[in-house]
Amino acid sequence: MARTTRPAPRKDRETISVLSAGGVIFDDRGRVFLLRRIGEGTWCFPKGHVEAGESLQAAATREIKEECGLDVEVGRRVAEVRYAFFARHEGVNNDKRVVYFLASPIGGVPKLEDRFDAWRWAPPDRALSMLSYQNDRTVLRAAIKVRRATGRK
Repeated sequence: MARTTRPAPRKDRETISVLSAGGVIFDDRGRVFLLRRIGEGTWCFPKGHVEAGESLQAAATREIKEECGLDVEVGRRVAEVRYAFFARHEGVNNDKRVVYFLASPIGGVPKLEDRFDAWRWAPPDRALSMLSYQNDRTVLRAAIKVRRATGRK
């Protein structure tokens, strides 16, 4: 599959702010859970929009369940990234902020939403080379650092 990038923001279109939350999921063997977007071939972490009145942690928990079928315990906040792009399907620019948390699986089985075509548990060093975007690699490095600081490898 060909890797695609998000279109740059367009000066002639409105910009909306979007808040999302997601998780860097580590299993008990220290592996990281990744998703691959269908049609793009890009590897990423599960994340999604925060609904009105929802906490960031609750949104991360819900989005992980919706996107990949895993029940997780959401832990410490590890990183926040921000990026802008033109959302063709909406016809507007998105100024997107994503807050990521450490997460541990506590149940469920991988069952992907239709916008993903594969999932994988990968050792952190392998996950770093698989992740498609620099923001995600930065998030994973931050998550590894937080895990080490709390005594987990």
